[in-house]
Parts: sequence; C-alpha cells; structure tokens
Amino acid sequence: MTLINIISLFLLFYLKKSSGTQEFPAQLKRYFNYGMIAAGVLIILGISNLPPQFLYELLSFALVGAIIYLILNTPELEHQKTLAITPLPIVAVGLLEYLIKTISPSIYETLENYLDAAGFFALIWAVTMWLNHRKQMKEIEIERIFLKEQERQLKATAEQKSQLETLVAERTSEILKQKEELQDALDHLQSTQEQLIQQEKLASLGQLTAGIAHEIKNPLNFVNNFSELSVDFLEEIGEEMAKISDSKEKENILELLEDVKSNLVKIRHHGSRADSIVKSMLMHSRGGTGTMDPTDLNALIKEYSNLAFHGMRANPNPINVDIQLDLDESLPLIHLNAEDFSRVILNLVKNAFDAMRDKIEALGNEYKAKIQIQTKDQGDYILIKVEDNGPGVPDEIRDKLLMPFFTTKKGTEGTGLGLSITHDIIKSHEGKLTIESKVGEFTRFSISLPKVKLG
Repeated sequence: MTLINIISLFLLFYLKKSSGTQEFPAQLKRYFNYGMIAAGVLIILGISNLPPQFLYELLSFALVGAIIYLILNTPELEHQKTLAITPLPIVAVGLLEYLIKTISPSIYETLENYLDAAGFFALIWAVTMWLNHRKQMKEIEIERIFLKEQERQLKATAEQKSQLETLVAERTSEILKQKEELQDALDHLQSTQEQLIQQEKLASLGQLTAGIAHEIKNPLNFVNNFSELSVDFLEEIGEEMAKISDSKEKENILELLEDVKSNLVKIRHHGSRADSIVKSMLMHSRGGTGTMDPTDLNALIKEYSNLAFHGMRANPNPINVDIQLDLDESLPLIHLNAEDFSRVILNLVKNAFDAMRDKIEALGNEYKAKIQIQTKDQGDYILIKVEDNGPGVPDEIRDKLLMPFFTTKKGTEGTGLGLSITHDIIKSHEGKLTIESKVGEFTRFSISLPKVKLG
C-alpha cells in the first residue's frame, strides 16, 4: 500500500507544481495541500504499522480514488486527465489484490504470482502513460507559450499601430496647420500685392491728377477773375447808360447787357465750381499733412456739422433736416489733425444731406429727414457714428463708395473724391471706416479712432 500512497503524493505534488503555469482557484490549491498531508501521513503510518492493515489499505484506496475523481471532474484540470489514467492499472491490481486477500486468503496464495506479474505490467503501463502525458504537457506548454507570444506580439502590434495612428494624426494636424499658415501667408501676400498695385495706381493717378489740376487751375483763375471783372464793367456801363436819354436802342442795349451779365454770373458760378473740384483733386493727390494736436472731438463735430447744415441751407434747393447729436461728454482730448478731420465731418454730413434730398424728391412731405451723429468711448478707441435715414446704398455699389472718382450723384453734381479723401484722412489717423446700409431705410458710417497714436 505504500506504493499507492507514494503515487497519491506524487500526483498531488505534480498537480501543485503544474499550477505555476496556470492560475488555479484557491480552494483547489487547498485540496492539493490537504491531500499531500494525508498521503504523507499514510506513508508514515504504513512504515510504522500503527493502524490496522485493513483500515490503512482502505484509506489509501479512498485517497487515490478521490485524487483521480478530482482530476477527472475539475474543469481547471482538463489537460491533466491523462494523468488520472496513468495509475489506474496499479490501483486496479492493488484493489483486486486487497479484495482477494480480504475475502479468501487461500485464493490469494494461488494467484499471488499472477497478481505480482499484473502489478509489474501495470507499473510498465504507468511509466509509459506518464511519459506520454509528459510529452503531451510539453506540447501543450509549447502551444501555450506560442499563443502567449503571439498574443504579446498582437498586443505590441496594436500598441505600435495606435502609436503610429497617433503620430500620423499629429503629423497630419501639423501639416494642415502649416498648410493653413502658408495659405494665410499667401492670402496676406496677395492682399499686400493688390494693395501695392492699387497704391501704385493711385500714386500714378495722383501725380497725373496733380499735373492736370495745376494746368487747369491757371486758366480757371483767369476765367473767374475776368468774369468777375467783366461783371464790374457791365455795372459801370449800366451806370453810364443811365445818363443817356431813353430810347428804343438804349432799351435793346440794356437787355443785351443784362443777358451778358447773366451769362458772366453763370460763367463765374461754374468756374468757381471747377476751381473747387481742382482744389479737391490737389488735396487728394497730396494727402493730408499737418500736426496732430489734442483736440476736443465733440466741439469739432458740433462746429462742422453746423457749418455743413448752414452751407446746405445757403445753397440752392435746401432741405429741412433734423440733426441729432448724441455726444459722449466724457471723451478725452484726441490727437487729431483738426484741419483734415473737419473735412471728414463735412463730407459725411454733406453726403447725407444730398442722399436725403433725393429721398425727399421721391417721397415728398411724408418723409422727415434725420441725421444722427454719435460719439462713444470704447476703451482703447473712440467710436463715431454718422447715420441718416436716407435711401440707403445698394450692396452692389457699397464696396465702390471709397474708390476715387466713384460717385452716385447725377451729372456734374459730384466728383467722387469726397469719400475717398475721407477714407484717406481716417487711415492717416490710424482709424477704420465701416459702412452699413439698408436700402430704403438708413446708411451708417462708423469711424473707430485709437485714443493713442500707434506709430
């Protein structure tokens, strides 16, 4: 029976050792430990011959049977089932020997040699099955190691793939960012190029305009001066004609003189207008010059909006306009070229009057002309708004308003230089001009001026 207990101890030791390659439940490990203790105790008892032989052999068979049952019915020991078959012949021969010896000792003596031979063959069977089991376990272990390595490689590949995807995403993001930066740089370059071309054209146009204006101004001066002088002569002639006695010839002469005087007045009027246009052309070609001085912006707006209103009322075809001033009294003094910036106010207000005059002619007395001028402190800059309730500006021509010589006025009423000069003056003050409008409702010019000159 000692061999049976040694087999039990060996099976449990091997199972516990094999648990190093896979994780067994804690309860199963306790079974291994308790079984090994029981097998060791039985071996010691067998050597010492302390218990009755019958009880000792029964406990030995019960232990090895329990071990075989455990191996065959435990899912975690699925790969160890061949191990349970290995000791079966030895156990069977031992059990048969135990039963025969217990039931009929005389028969046992007769069959003892055969039982010993069967035990020998059972031992050979056990060794053979054990070697076969070892081979299978090695193959299983090799397969397990291979699968584990394959899993590790797959995991490493997945991690590398994830890293590559992250790297590709980062690189793609960098490339897209660089593309956007290059596109912005290209757009800025194209915009700068267009501005340079436009400035070059305007510079050439300014030089041409200045040359033409200078050439025109001299003959205009002669026209204006001589027309004014001729009117004076006609008045003197009229005084002398008063001394002559009345006659039909005198009346004809006086009528002709009045016609000539009327023509000279018209020549003078249109000559003065031409002179004004030439002056505007010269101002536009030279650009604003002068010093920047601390200026009361509200006072400047009050003075020149009032001047524009009275100038409009003194001209032919005046209109009634409600001028509303909403001026921020907390404004600090602003560094301005007052002479230049006054032209901004005059031009914007005059343009508003002209636009509202057109709307009055279209709608009649049901339309009430109104212009609002507002100033407001916006922190780093001052905001100026000039808004009228005139006919508005269509979208298709709004972008053209600031172009030199573009005008919406009829015939010879405008030169198209007013808003262009206004825009140039605002830019010279490092300000910004924006235009908002809705056809039939309003037009709003907004000027942003920095409190502190940046340059």
